[in-house]
Amino acid sequence: MKEENLHFSSCRPLPYIDYYQGTAAKEQAIAVEVTTPVCLDGKRVGTLVSSPEDLEALAVGYCLAEGKIPAGRRVASVSLHDGAVWVTTAAGAPFQSADTPFVPLTAKQLCSYGSLLDSLSTAHHASHGVHEGALVQGDKVLVYTEDIGRHNVLDRLRGFVEMEQIDVSQAVLVFSGRVPQSVIEKVHGLGVRFLASRALPTSLGVSLAKQYEITLACGLRPDSFKVFAHKERIVM
Repeated sequence: MKEENLHFSSCRPLPYIDYYQGTAAKEQAIAVEVTTPVCLDGKRVGTLVSSPEDLEALAVGYCLAEGKIPAGRRVASVSLHDGAVWVTTAAGAPFQSADTPFVPLTAKQLCSYGSLLDSLSTAHHASHGVHEGALVQGDKVLVYTEDIGRHNVLDRLRGFVEMEQIDVSQAVLVFSGRVPQSVIEKVHGLGVRFLASRALPTSLGVSLAKQYEITLACGLRPDSFKVFAHKERIVM
């Protein structure tokens, strides 16, 4: 596992009062939250509310996910300066992963991802205030990130995929959050065909996963999981 594939969120200690049969002053690690304008080809197109790390990747993923980049254009450069993220485009198409059939994985391999996020996370255990996501293939972590917002996790992963041209055709997205319709939309846009979450889905999340032909395994633990859509990609 390469360290450059792991992207962690910031925390900082803040004083608080913990009441238990009395009061006492203490400090608690709190996730850092920032707001950052996003400018696309010189025009402001939105504002990120996020953890402060890897804002360039997040901005690229946000622009792609929200349809800000016109058809026939691709990301040419991205930079952080003057308190904003500046994305420029050029003629061309965004990066696409290989169009190859997904090779099924075993139930045992899927369960091995059940403790993956716990083994990687730093901010989550310190602050209990961030979501996590990792793209994995076999025993390799392609990229891992965490953020105060679950949608930001998915957008940042998409940004890394675009900027580093990561082939996700055989990747499993291991995710910490619940899976409503909005999450499935972003997973589909990311080009991932297998989502494994520690949390549970909503009814619309399951329906959309079936429609987009995304394998949806939730309640992921080191010894168990629940499959809600497209079980054919798992060898029991």
